Amino acid sequence: MPYFEDQYSHLMFPVSVQERAGFRDAQRGALFALGAHFALRTEPAIVTMPTGSGKTAVLQAAAFMLRARRVLVVTPSRLVREQIFDDFRELGILKRIGALPQDTVPPSVCNADGKVADWEALAGYDVVVATPGSASPAVEGVAQPPAEFFDLILVDEAHHSPAFTWSQLLKAFPAAKRVLFTATPYRRDELEIKGRFVFTYDLKRAYDDRVFGSINYLPVDGFVDGGEDEAIARAAERKLRADLREGLAHRLMVRTDSKRRSIELIELYGRVTGLKLQRVSSEHSVGHIKKVINALREGDLDGIVCVNMLGEGFDLPNLKVAAVHSPHKSLAVTLQFIGRFARTAGGALGQATFIAAPSSIKVEAEKLYAEGAAWGEIVPNLGATRVVREARAREVLESFQGDQQADFDVEELSLYGLTPYMHVKVWRVAGDLSIDGDIAFPQGLNVVFSAVSEGTRTAVFVTREYARVRWSEDERLTDVSNHLFVIHHNPERELLFVCASKRQDGVYQRLSEAIAGRSLKGLSTDTLNRVLLDLEDLKLFNVGMRNRASNSTASAYLTKAGGSVERTIGPADGRQYTRGHCFGGGTRDGVDITIGVSSASKIWQNSSARLFELIDWMDGLAERLASTRAVITHSGFDLLTTAMEIDRLPAPVFAADWDKEVYSAPWSLVVDDDGTRRSVPLTDLNLAVHHDRCTEHEVPITIGGDRINVELTFDVRGEPHFRGAPGVVDVMVERRGMTESLLDHLNERHLSLYTTDLGLVRGSDYNLPPNPDDAPFDPTCLVSHDFAALNVCINTEIGEGRNGKESIFQFLEGRLVRGPAAVVFCDHGSGEIADYIEIREDGDDTHVDIYHCKSTKEPAPGARVEDAYEVLGQAIKSARWCDRKRIRAKIEHRMRGAGVGRFKKGNFEEVERLLGRPRPPVFSVTVVQPGFRGSRLSDELKQLMGSTQLHLEHAEVTSFRVWASG
Repeated sequence: MPYFEDQYSHLMFPVSVQERAGFRDAQRGALFALGAHFALRTEPAIVTMPTGSGKTAVLQAAAFMLRARRVLVVTPSRLVREQIFDDFRELGILKRIGALPQDTVPPSVCNADGKVADWEALAGYDVVVATPGSASPAVEGVAQPPAEFFDLILVDEAHHSPAFTWSQLLKAFPAAKRVLFTATPYRRDELEIKGRFVFTYDLKRAYDDRVFGSINYLPVDGFVDGGEDEAIARAAERKLRADLREGLAHRLMVRTDSKRRSIELIELYGRVTGLKLQRVSSEHSVGHIKKVINALREGDLDGIVCVNMLGEGFDLPNLKVAAVHSPHKSLAVTLQFIGRFARTAGGALGQATFIAAPSSIKVEAEKLYAEGAAWGEIVPNLGATRVVREARAREVLESFQGDQQADFDVEELSLYGLTPYMHVKVWRVAGDLSIDGDIAFPQGLNVVFSAVSEGTRTAVFVTREYARVRWSEDERLTDVSNHLFVIHHNPERELLFVCASKRQDGVYQRLSEAIAGRSLKGLSTDTLNRVLLDLEDLKLFNVGMRNRASNSTASAYLTKAGGSVERTIGPADGRQYTRGHCFGGGTRDGVDITIGVSSASKIWQNSSARLFELIDWMDGLAERLASTRAVITHSGFDLLTTAMEIDRLPAPVFAADWDKEVYSAPWSLVVDDDGTRRSVPLTDLNLAVHHDRCTEHEVPITIGGDRINVELTFDVRGEPHFRGAPGVVDVMVERRGMTESLLDHLNERHLSLYTTDLGLVRGSDYNLPPNPDDAPFDPTCLVSHDFAALNVCINTEIGEGRNGKESIFQFLEGRLVRGPAAVVFCDHGSGEIADYIEIREDGDDTHVDIYHCKSTKEPAPGARVEDAYEVLGQAIKSARWCDRKRIRAKIEHRMRGAGVGRFKKGNFEEVERLLGRPRPPVFSVTVVQPGFRGSRLSDELKQLMGSTQLHLEHAEVTSFRVWASG
């Protein structure tokens, strides 16, 4: 019968209580967890126990408890191999704590100190202790072992297991139970330690259970004669001498990072101290190192100088004073190093002391070697935090269900190894969503791997895309691109997050619609900016500012970049611009982070993360996005207002305009006239708001002109926002061969709706109006006319006036034609630039004056706001055309229309000549409304005119005038 199976019945589990020897609770817990795990599963078991907490006893007892036939113990170094060989050969620990009877015959143990060339020669041993260098088939000279040779593999310091020689050794015995012991279940390179966490005993719990004693950090002043190294050496001698005088059997370890430095330190300590030290490094034999350790135990040496060693698996509790000349930046190595000194095991031992010069070196974001650092609090919490982080990673990854459609070359893809860039598109979604592996990706993106976690409501996809190379027409030559998509739904906050390595708006849109349908809704900039909450010392490196004149062609979007950009934003910027994107950095909960926000409902952090960190980050964003607190940075950034989400209209809507994309790349409405298909540019159609039927939620709008009449309703609460009568559903728009329904078009590219205070509504986003104090109406812009004396009928806009009087059009046209203008163009009609456009020369300058006319229904002039809505709305929208290229193209297009464009003076050649002059044209906008009485303007009308004037100024219109009755 195999040794461990035969001796299993002798294994006992005495409990350590006060002075009575036995297993500690953590040791018993680890053993029972292993038994439970292998009763149900075959995957590797990971046991996390801090250095010095009794891991060796668990490792040995596991062989008995699991009734192994033959055991392979894998160690990281020759020294540890020798120690475990000695421990297993004598079973001293298990006998000492009463877990085995004193007369138990030890197992037959082999110390594999050379490369294994013949595995069968080891068949007579119960335990083989080896390093990967002596037993891994990946090492040249090591024979390929029989797959069934071992049925239990115990790995010490298992954070090394992802390394190639280690992993190949473990894979050589696929049927064996594998137990991975480690104090630090993570790696600096973030490679996965494959296995299931079955027992985790973190450093904080070990301190609470008094497995470790208190630790003290003693900083020294390096700015003294002799320098930093000498200061550390002298302080180390003082501390060691003081401990020895108190009867403590303490020894010193001097730690450095290179052979050259260790030689220098031996010379330094010999010169400035009276300590007896000896140097040990990887160049020394195991025999030499053992001899030095024995000298330490016997008191023949005061200490040792080490080069990056004696950390893993080394056992000498008397080492209680550490002189750290070269701190390690790795958390794992640092914790192992500290753990060796902090154990309470052994007699005549006191507090551990670490001596180093203050340093800004960070270990896991903590300045461990800073002046005044409280190691008794920092170290346990630091270790526990990292272990909890790793346990959280395993918990999340284990919640993902296997993939049924993985391609052969990615079927073993580990989610642990994914490190997506922290960049997400965020949608507000209503109702429950199905997050599963059956999602239709856009054409060309072929899913080769997917995994879904119902618990976290997250799906992971890897897609593959094939594209022809740009430098050849040969279809056999293709580029292959792999893309990662992580889709996460937070139902509590009704948010959908899409993280993608292929960051294209069309891909985001189609993929998200495949999940949530058309109910998607981007977040307002006001909501998005809440991710800046609780950031201290915020510094912005890049800020986008959007012109309040949304239809402006000049400086529509301004970007400021540099260090602390927020300091350069002033009140003038706040009057002209609203907040666009921003990117900066700050500190949150003591951690330095970067954060970016785009008005396209995107949020990013300039770093990559593990999958569980990304999910936690997205859920953290969801909580901040749901906050009602205001973001206050106490900088110029606060002067830039943001669009807020609304579910009711804050003021009546008086004008509507197309999305700016319609002007830059025109869409056309598709019309069927008795079987004849025609298309009409949207910019040739009017958008009429029916003020009398508006409510606090809905705005009736008519798209009209050129024998077209489409009735729509905008609802600020709804998704979708635009709806129409049944027939409207079939109305289509097109551009460059792409066709979509008018309603879909409007729900994706919202109309700009202007409120009477000149706020801007787009979908459910509301941009605040200009501050009334910033937009007082300039009375010098008011030009009074005695229209009665000029024989103008103020009730007739076009055609012949009543009672022999001129209409407003006749009056204005005659005045312009008789004036100095070279061109007078009448553009009245649906989709107009304005009623009249005047182009004139003034020296080297070219002036383009745009006129909008409106009659009044009342018999006498007054201060009626109703007379202002339409004509001021036209004035605002005409800012779109205040650009030489755009207005030239529009005039040419209108001129060629069916009797629409008419030159009253000049011709198109004059237009081209004047607009082609070197200096940019100077634009002005004039409103002609005889229904206004200049001397009796109401405050409401003045505010509306002032806001219009400010809007046009932001659009870089040089002047705004209102012709009114005197």
